[in-house]
Amino acid sequence: MKIALIAGGHLPIPPQGWGGVEHLIWNFHNQLTDRGHEVVLINTTNLKEVVNIVNTGNFDAVHLHYDQYSDVMSYLNCDKKLITSHYPNLENPEPQYEFLYDLLNKSGSHIVCLSDRIQKEFISRGCDSTNVSILPCGIDVELYSMDDKNILHTNRSIVVGKVEPRKRQSFLQGKGLNIDFIGNNVDPTFDTNDPCYFGEQSKQDIMDNLTSYANMILLSSGEAHPFVCLEGMAAGLGLVLSEQSTANLDLSKPFITVIPDDKLDDTEFLKSKIEENRKVSLPIRKEIRQYCKDNFDWCVIIEKYKEIIESI
Repeated sequence: MKIALIAGGHLPIPPQGWGGVEHLIWNFHNQLTDRGHEVVLINTTNLKEVVNIVNTGNFDAVHLHYDQYSDVMSYLNCDKKLITSHYPNLENPEPQYEFLYDLLNKSGSHIVCLSDRIQKEFISRGCDSTNVSILPCGIDVELYSMDDKNILHTNRSIVVGKVEPRKRQSFLQGKGLNIDFIGNNVDPTFDTNDPCYFGEQSKQDIMDNLTSYANMILLSSGEAHPFVCLEGMAAGLGLVLSEQSTANLDLSKPFITVIPDDKLDDTEFLKSKIEENRKVSLPIRKEIRQYCKDNFDWCVIIEKYKEIIESI
């Protein structure tokens, strides 16, 4: 197949640092190319250029990854058009973003959702169920180191990702929870002088060193499908998550601990659950990694992606 992947044009692909959506698009490009498909990346804010490239390119499928460009889809000559929104609060949007549902639904494209919860929300708002699919994020599990014998920080947890109010990193500081933090900071309430804060690290550093920790924490108030959870599991880490951070995960797994919304501010409850998760997760690292590989490795995700395209 010849496939066009359209991004927002605000960051380079691959990104030089932060840029979760751009990393995802780049991985899609590489994984599809490795399987013999021809993939063209279109990463520009010039929508006339997008139309020109697509309409002269004879593509089998076109996939837009920037929801606010949805109007451009009606100008594209391609039988198979797909669109994904990466807005993290899509299943429970703030009032100013309610328009995204109508915007995507009116685009004339097949809607590819990052989670089953987002799919259900589209359907509940009147979207044709045959026009909405689920495609979780993918990960190359084998790129992540996993050590189940010589674990450096058996009594510590890690929070990875942009430091921002939505992810509550500042609340977790100074509570005696034994948590380290990695990520670029945009939260003015976060103490960057905290010795447990290690700033932004390279993707390679993360792939090499995540496995040094016992488990990963993500207590976000909104997530579509947090890729960082896949990174943690690929490295063999247990997960301690808010209810909004659990998309596409099997919550019956013993290494996944969900903190109820009414307990997110209860420090003693958090501490006990984080410590309990460490004890449960450390002996079953191989099982955690295998669960990630079976459900989210790129070989699984790309097959689902091909099925979605073929079904349109």
